[in-house]
Amino acid sequence: MGGLPDGIIAMPLLHGSFAHLMANTPPLLVMGGLLVATTTRALLPVNAVVIGFGGGLVWLFGSSAIHIGASGLVFGWFGFLVVRGLVDRSLITLGAALVVGVLYGSILWGVLPGQSGVSWEAHLFGAIAGAAAAVLVRTHVHAPRLGDVDLE
Repeated sequence: MGGLPDGIIAMPLLHGSFAHLMANTPPLLVMGGLLVATTTRALLPVNAVVIGFGGGLVWLFGSSAIHIGASGLVFGWFGFLVVRGLVDRSLITLGAALVVGVLYGSILWGVLPGQSGVSWEAHLFGAIAGAAAAVLVRTHVHAPRLGDVDLE
């Protein structure tokens, strides 16, 4: 991939094949829809953290392979939506976390090395960046919070 800034920004947009693109499309649509429905004004900062921080970690610590595809973004959105539900504790964000967890919880196996040709580093660092975005980026959901519920 190219230099630091352009390679990090371009990584989610580039795919090795049409099948690669199609594998990323359904979770992008579902999680992207949940992000748009629940995050509104914070979409840009959330995506900046997921792409910039996650891509930067891949650039710093990933193998020398070519890392392309939107799966790092998928894992970042997954991490954001799940952790945000736990941090924010509104019915809406907990519901989004539950939907994402039920539909895509099994993708967590993708953060482990083992499948040839798959950037587990992008998956891992994307999920970490998404979780970080959930803690760092304050989003405003106008819904009642579950203040009496202790999730720890």
